Amino acid sequence: MSQEISVVEEQAVKAYGWAARESARVLSPFHFTRRTADNNDISIKILSCGICHSDLHFAKDEVGMIIYPIVPGHEIVGEVTKVGCNVTKFKVGDIAGVGCMDSENYCPKMVWTYNNPNIDGPRTFGGYYNKLVVDEHLAVLIPENLSLQGTAPMLCARITVYSLMR
Repeated sequence: MSQEISVVEEQAVKAYGWAARESARVLSPFHFTRRTADNNDISIKILSCGICHSDLHFAKDEVGMIIYPIVPGHEIVGEVTKVGCNVTKFKVGDIAGVGCMDSENYCPKMVWTYNNPNIDGPRTFGGYYNKLVVDEHLAVLIPENLSLQGTAPMLCARITVYSLMR
């Protein structure tokens, strides 16, 4: 049985996670609302998220453009719980990965993995929380036989090295 979603079916996505509220390096519990899912989106129950040094730079506002509170994390792996009616790459129960996205949706719809305003909704938040809604083309299918904890960091570090070598 398919668990397809449409924009009208899912109005608000309540989530909880860990956020920095100021540049003091402390993450604390945070309840918030994620953007609603669209017909091209998948909903992911986050099972693992790597910790990248970039997350620390952002949480401490060492890049000079942070809007607090910030939920860091851009090495995300989880189970697909719902798929939009236009989704073809994933099915419910698949394992999906989402890495750092800082220019994938080239203007005017450029949306970063976290701490970026969506044009039609709330800001994006990273992977240090329980649920993620993302367009299917920004996610990759993760083989079931891989360790979730070992796979999450590959969504950043491995891509960084590959990009330099090609």
